[in-house]
Order: sequence, then structure tokens, then C-alpha cells
Amino acid sequence: MPVALKYKVMDCPTAYMWTITRLTPGCSQPRRVEREEEYVRCQQLYKLGVPLYTREAILNAYAQLKTCKLGDIINITGIDGTSVDWIICTGKIWVDPNGAEHQLLEPRLCYIPIQALESWDVPSPLYTIPCSLRIAHRLVTRDPITKGLEEHPSLNFEEVRMNFFTSLHFLRNGPHYKLLRLQLNDYPKLPRITKIIGFSCGSMVRKLEGRECLNARSRFQHAFLIALKEYLDARNFETTGQEVRLYVQDDTYLERDIAIIRQFGLQVLQNPEGFLVVDEETLVFSCRPDTPVRQVVADLALPAMMLWDHERDPTKVNGRLGQLIYDPWSPRLDALMRFYHVQDFHNDGIHFEKMDMCIRRPMADLFQEVNDDNAGNAAVDARPVA
Repeated sequence: MPVALKYKVMDCPTAYMWTITRLTPGCSQPRRVEREEEYVRCQQLYKLGVPLYTREAILNAYAQLKTCKLGDIINITGIDGTSVDWIICTGKIWVDPNGAEHQLLEPRLCYIPIQALESWDVPSPLYTIPCSLRIAHRLVTRDPITKGLEEHPSLNFEEVRMNFFTSLHFLRNGPHYKLLRLQLNDYPKLPRITKIIGFSCGSMVRKLEGRECLNARSRFQHAFLIALKEYLDARNFETTGQEVRLYVQDDTYLERDIAIIRQFGLQVLQNPEGFLVVDEETLVFSCRPDTPVRQVVADLALPAMMLWDHERDPTKVNGRLGQLIYDPWSPRLDALMRFYHVQDFHNDGIHFEKMDMCIRRPMADLFQEVNDDNAGNAAVDARPVA
């Protein structure tokens, strides 16, 4: 059986370890191929339009994960039809090369971008399987003497709640919200938006020594989602009177995070429930997440609007070119952008990275472009919807 691999997300105190995998009994084992041949194979499947992520596959894996226990098997099918078993190792102990003890906790569903499938380097026959959904266990350190698990240090609940309230007050009267309103007011006919889903906005209460700025960043992004909901509610009140639902999904939330978030009207969804609620009436918010949100969304839906990272160099992924990007661009996203008006959103380098505001174009515009022999393939520059 392959050796489990550990990975840790930068600026995220949570570490995960891949669970043990094997080919499903009865499944024909793919022949070993050179990496260049594997690259071509994945590219062929991808260019043929084979989705990396489907609702059916995500739902199937999630249903198995909800009731799994030590020794159970989660079966996932790769994009080429190869069946793979992921053996659940919840509760097992792993000793790292330094002698530190770690315990594997609850498993989670992970999403592998096309770039990783093209260059996956696992010392086992499974490295030839294009499996875009994988299973990993959360990893925590265990005291070698008491055998107790290391608890997450957290900030004072009331202090964080008041700081969050202050961030929300500042945001409502600050430049980000004013700019947002100015940009959206240029679109008198926005697509119908009934829900907002924010991905990987971070923990507000997790104590991060030397990285307190991440707590402030998390508070600000959650406050931004609330302000965005308030703006859309006001617009909807004039037309449909329907209130926008607000969801967030992040594997790093602690119980105190969830308690504070709920006090401000946000609904917390477990991975992968956030992806499953995304549809054509959704606004997707994502700023430097630890998962390929853009590639998953591109396969699942055509959202009404997206506020997400601007980076469009598909070679910048997982440390390449000196950057750590877990949400890389892809050719499929180039095609998706034809359906959207795209413009820059404010970047202060503190609370947000450089981001794009993508608003779905009216079907009439798309129909006209399809019939225009001179229509280009690039993303459309921002133009107000008439």
C-alpha cells in the first residue's frame, strides 16, 4: 500500500495527511507510465471536456464520509473511470521523522487541480490515476507522555466578537464597501442572486503567534460578506423582496468561530456542502483559499457573480514561480469567463489580494456574440448591463 503523505497549507495551522489508498479489488491496474505520458493522458481527458468534479461524485464521497469509521473504505472513481479505495485511518498514530507523535482525526474531502494531476508525484502505482477527489485526515500532535491531544489555542470569545462588530462597523463606512456599491450600481440589472457563499475566509478566534494579522483579515472578510448581503437585500427589496441567504465554508473553523458567525446571521456549511449549494443564483466569494475553488466552481455551475482571485497564470500553483497558490487558473476558466463581465476589485494588500469581480452577462449579449463572426475568446471587459 502507498505511504501516506503529509501536507500543510501556508498561513493555515491545520495539517492533513493523505489516507492509505489502493486500487479497488477487481479494478484493472493501469500500467506504469512515464510522467510525460501521464501529462498527455490527463490533458487529453481535460481537453475532451471530462469534468474534474461533478455533483454526483462529490455527493457520493460525502455520503460515505458522513458515516465512516476506522477501517472503512471510501470508494472514489477517477476521471478516467479507474476505481480507487481510500482506507479510513481515523484514530491511528503517526510518528514523524523527528519522533513527534501525531493522531489522525476526522477525514475530509480534498480537491486536486488539473496542474497537480498533470504532475502528481506519489511513489506508487496510484500516481498514474487521475483522481481529482481525494481523502485526507486532519492531523494533531499528541503529547508523548500524557498521550493527550494538542488543543487549538484560541482568543477570548467576547473580545473577538467585539472586534468583529468593530470590523463590520468600519467596513460599512469604509472604502471597500463604497467601491463595491459604486461598481454594482453600474449594473441596474444584476443576475438574480439568492445566496452568497464565502470559501476559506479563515478563523477569527484561532490564536496564531506572530500572525495576528490573519485574525483581522478573517474578521474583515466575514464582515465584507455581511455588508455585501445587506446591499443585495436592499436591491432585492425594491424588486422581489427576497432576502439573500449567506453561507460560509472553511475547514479551519473552531467552535468559537461558529458561535460568533451564527450570531451575525451566517450559516456555516461543512465541506463539501458549500460547493453543493453553488448554482446559477449564487454569488461566490473566495480570496486565496487553500483549495481550488475556481476550478471546482467552473465544473459545477455558472454562478450569477464571483468575487475571487485575479491571478490568471496557470503555471503558478503550489509553490511554482516562488508563489504558493492552491487555487490556480486553468484553460477551463478561460472559457468560463466568456460568460462574464470582468473588472478589477479593490486590492489593499491587507484584507484582500488582487481580485476580480465577475458578473454573468445577459443571455441576449451571449446570443449576439455567438452570432458575431468577429467575437473573441477572451474575457469581456467590464461594461454595465443595460
